[in-house]
Amino acid sequence: MKDHSVPLVELLQKHISLNLSRAKCLGIFIIAMLNCRTVNMAILCNAMPSEIKASSWYRRMQRFISEISISWKVLPLMLVVMTGLEKQEKWVLCLDRTNWKFGKRYINILYLGASFHGIAIPLFGVF
Repeated sequence: MKDHSVPLVELLQKHISLNLSRAKCLGIFIIAMLNCRTVNMAILCNAMPSEIKASSWYRRMQRFISEISISWKVLPLMLVVMTGLEKQEKWVLCLDRTNWKFGKRYINILYLGASFHGIAIPLFGVF
């Protein structure tokens, strides 16, 4: 099976200081999110392109999320470069707000994004 994550892994390593193993893990995970159109890890781990068990992928992603910190200042710039939005003269901006209740605490998030082929690329968020 062809590994479609190679260009993404190179881009991730250029913008985020990750070793090759972590960059590959994140690249594969991002591609799975785009293919599955979800962030549900249980679904994503079943769609990973390898012979590794879904439960192993799930644990690997839990460790990755708990151990790796990516600057929210770098992420929007990286996404804009990855998608080629910086070359476009006009952008379609999207404003999204979500509200969750976690226990007794309310969590409100307001995001500004740029539309790219039906996907909102996050540019700025207020928590």
